[in-house]
Amino acid sequence: MRLSYRMHTPADEPALIQFWCEHSGWDQVSAEQWAHRLLRPPFGAAGIALATDEQGTIVGQFAFIPVRVAVGAHDIGAMRPFAPIVAPSARRVMLSSPLQHPVVSMYRHALKALRESGIRLLYTIPDPRWVRLFKLFPMLQVGSFPLWSVALPLAASLPISPDYAVSPLVAYDERVERLWAVARHLHSCQLVRNTQFLPWKIGSGDYQVLAVERGGELVGLVAGRQKGDQQWLICDMLAADEDALRVTLAAAVNSGHGEALAAPPGRPIRKAAVLATPLIERAARPLGFQRDQYDFPMIVHLLDHALPKEQFAPERWYVSAND
Repeated sequence: MRLSYRMHTPADEPALIQFWCEHSGWDQVSAEQWAHRLLRPPFGAAGIALATDEQGTIVGQFAFIPVRVAVGAHDIGAMRPFAPIVAPSARRVMLSSPLQHPVVSMYRHALKALRESGIRLLYTIPDPRWVRLFKLFPMLQVGSFPLWSVALPLAASLPISPDYAVSPLVAYDERVERLWAVARHLHSCQLVRNTQFLPWKIGSGDYQVLAVERGGELVGLVAGRQKGDQQWLICDMLAADEDALRVTLAAAVNSGHGEALAAPPGRPIRKAAVLATPLIERAARPLGFQRDQYDFPMIVHLLDHALPKEQFAPERWYVSAND
């Protein structure tokens, strides 16, 4: 099979939705769900690289979702590669090198369009099975973050200082925006998680989002949901400082504890888990977390050579398990 590569156009969208439903292995999507994920992200519509066969039929797709990366006081235009999918017929193509894999070819084809649109970097938390391939490319920075977890249900809920109050988040309002303005400085690099982005990322579906207040001010926010191997997965966290981070993490564990107690026998929750940056690890240890048997790989690709490589090294980032 001889493959050709191009970027998608609006006319491709019905075929892309059908292709996703038939070949992604993740879920079935409606036109509205597809539009929410890929056509209406907060920072612009995704670009989608396509692989087509000799008849022009789509046999591969690789989306690139616009995001922004916070570095100190500045935001940088970036893309998150998302959901590379290849049809079984294209997977069977004989290749003389893994660098000719359709996913690699779609990625390379997209780079020119992304550079021309002003995108300065790409980042992704890929399936670990892709890491060996990524390591063949010297321009990619490859790192990893460990999963840390604590067994659920707890003997008792973790204590929360009376200086703090925890409740469900009611609205993504100016209080969240003020928290983001402070929380962005806890790590050197991270996704912009403001009131434009968070409602799209965690504002719907099965996330439980908590607000942590201190003295009437919002100082913490955290999302959690049941995910995968009988776990309560702790995702996007914002915190004003390290003490607020520890309390926010404790609140997330207590939320998972409550869900574990209420879980039906056929769908138990046996642990609360979090992707642990060094800063989160310091907060997690006193709460009973231990190193789990999983690592999240991270890939950073700088398209703008003026960006200092060491400033964007994976170990300097905050990423969450749902990034």
